Amino acid sequence: MLLVSGAVGTGKTALLQAMAARAGRRGGWSFVVTGSARERGHPFGVLDRLIRSMCAAGMAEPFPGGMDCGENFFVMMDRVGAAIREFAGDRPVLVGIDDVHFVDEQSLRAVSYLIRRIESSGVVLVLNESTSYERDMAGLRAEMLHLPFCYRIRLTPLTSTEVAERLSERFGGVPDRASVQFGVQVSGGIPLILQALIDDLADSGPGVCEPGANFRQAVLRSLHRCAPSTTAVAQAIAVLGDYAAPELVAELGGVDAALIEESIRDLREMGLLEHDWFRHPHTRAAVLAGIPVPQLPEMHRRAAELLHQSGAPAGAVAEHLIAAQDGGRAPWRVVILSEAAREALAAGDVDSAVLSLRHAVAASSDETQRAHAGVLLAEAQWHTDPSRAARRLGELSQDARAGRFTGPDTLIAVNQLLWWGEFAEADELLRLAGDEECGDSSLAHLWAIFSRAAGGTEICDEHTPSGGSPLARSGPMAVVTYLSSAASLASESVAADRTEMLLGIRAGAPLTPALYALVVLVQSGRLEEAITWCGRLLKEEWIHRTPMRRVMIQTIESVAMLRAGDSAGALRGIREVFDAVPPPAWGVVAGLPLSVAVRASTELGDTHAARSYLAVPVPPAMFDTPFALPYLLALGWYHLAMGHPESSLRHTRSCLDLTARWGVDAGRITAGPAGLDVSRPSPPPAADRVDAGHRTPAAVREPAPDQREATPVPPHAGPDPAEPAAAHRGAEDGARLTDAEQRVAALAAAGNTNRQIAERLFITVSTVEQHLTKIYRKLNLRSRSGLRRYSH
Repeated sequence: MLLVSGAVGTGKTALLQAMAARAGRRGGWSFVVTGSARERGHPFGVLDRLIRSMCAAGMAEPFPGGMDCGENFFVMMDRVGAAIREFAGDRPVLVGIDDVHFVDEQSLRAVSYLIRRIESSGVVLVLNESTSYERDMAGLRAEMLHLPFCYRIRLTPLTSTEVAERLSERFGGVPDRASVQFGVQVSGGIPLILQALIDDLADSGPGVCEPGANFRQAVLRSLHRCAPSTTAVAQAIAVLGDYAAPELVAELGGVDAALIEESIRDLREMGLLEHDWFRHPHTRAAVLAGIPVPQLPEMHRRAAELLHQSGAPAGAVAEHLIAAQDGGRAPWRVVILSEAAREALAAGDVDSAVLSLRHAVAASSDETQRAHAGVLLAEAQWHTDPSRAARRLGELSQDARAGRFTGPDTLIAVNQLLWWGEFAEADELLRLAGDEECGDSSLAHLWAIFSRAAGGTEICDEHTPSGGSPLARSGPMAVVTYLSSAASLASESVAADRTEMLLGIRAGAPLTPALYALVVLVQSGRLEEAITWCGRLLKEEWIHRTPMRRVMIQTIESVAMLRAGDSAGALRGIREVFDAVPPPAWGVVAGLPLSVAVRASTELGDTHAARSYLAVPVPPAMFDTPFALPYLLALGWYHLAMGHPESSLRHTRSCLDLTARWGVDAGRITAGPAGLDVSRPSPPPAADRVDAGHRTPAAVREPAPDQREATPVPPHAGPDPAEPAAAHRGAEDGARLTDAEQRVAALAAAGNTNRQIAERLFITVSTVEQHLTKIYRKLNLRSRSGLRRYSH
């Protein structure tokens, strides 16, 4: 008697079949039956099948009247033993039982008894057992293995040499070392897994070295044939992933803790695990694919709860909450999902952050939680594409007005509103939040930062790596505002060293202090140092993977290159910026990168490229911000290159008008076209008239007739030529409309609907309505029709 032991897939069945074939070639008989888990409840089922097959080959029927399970057991076995001895005679007979661990208890007892009754015959009895069921076979081994004619053979995995032989048999030649190592690593030397892998490699063709469908099916077959506890452990490990601690595996898999180590050992012997983890990612994928569809989401839900209770990182818990998709709502879920989003965003994984926050919004149990998750979602979306985040502006404003935001939430909303030129709405939200919540980050403070920076004044004395400066607290809008001044205005050398701040930047830390430090380097003329630091930061994974982090640093780098005389490098960098984040997504900030593109193209003599960038629409609100300065100056450089110095001068003087309004010394304009005396008063063109108490930048008006061909006026770049009419009348009547109100009044008088005005000016419909209310009050009008009459 041979007891052949081995893990699932080690070749026990193949060995039994080879032995049966050899018996046939030597003139003997072979009878093989296979145990089945489904038939374990059928008494004497396997024995009956074995007797039927032998009787069909000529053995005398030991039960002519049929097997009577109620008959005395020993009498029954004596009759069977006598029939087998007589049938065997002098001829060798091989009786094989595959998967003996699935044999019913009565048949197993009969086999144990018959071994002692046929020991003198020419019968070879082969029993195949899986090591997954060694615990169930302990009794049979105890009864048999002490007998002198009973032997146990344990099959082991294939060696590297044997794996090489299998590869050579299939593909010919001598396989290379890498292929052999791959086969050993993925299969663990288990013939079942190896053969499936070889089949996949043969089907996929040369150059492809990945497990496929055959491999997946082999893994599933292995799990189907091993002990249920082993399968449950494999599935629990696959679901829990890196956090598959034994106690969590036991609880998730519903397995006795005492069986965990035994099951893991079994999975190793089956070639699925190496140490405590899967040998290949496709192995884990196959195990997950074998979990029934209704069961998998429930396992993820339970895994999320277990990991949360065990203190696992938020990202690990969030992964299971998202996979569960059970629609559950609970405060702890929102907290976990939001924390996971922050971790993902810190690492540069914006897509995961957005996904987590979407589920956080859905899992919110009240409006305050939903609002907080919603504003974090808008912030995460801004990091990949501000246009996506802009769709949430209306919701953010509503939540802020409803008092659902904290101070930091309000600042996120304000930064986004500023980005799109919604200054009135941003100011209103800050006013509602109050100074106690928003501190130095008020709208007035934001523009004060520009004014002080533009004037060359040191912003504050608290520049620390932790980001204690007002810029750090104000967010990215303050940084790009200051950067706009750096691109346009002269500055005195800043003595403070920013290297320490840049050296302290790590993934997860706020990026704003680093951006500020880079801008200071540019502003103080340390251009090569700024370029070097930009290059270093762009290599950081958490920055490179996040579009807005990357393009903001690349914009700073391009400004520095332009100032350093590397126009080609600056233009190349801005093109990469626009490939990642197109100009429409830049909102009012678009003037800054576009100015670099126009200026660099002009200096390189590529006026066609410069015209194409000038043709890009920019929001009218941009001309009420510092971002208009570098844009207008670049336009001046373009006109000078086209041979129109008067037009160039007009654009440069428009910058002076703007800086004068903001209280900035006109002598600080540093990027104006060379050779133009911008300080000498000159009669302004007819179009450069004073409207409502301020000078409208000439750059945004219709060019003079001799300049029309050479001056590409960007669509929506400013007021329409017909727009100032209503504003003029208001000035004559003593009503003082703001710039924004003038634009809304002109478009409304021209017959545009509120929605059309909103789309034209890149503002919300509610903002249009607010402007119209103020316009009617200032001009003492009651309706839009009155506005049209007034404009004429």
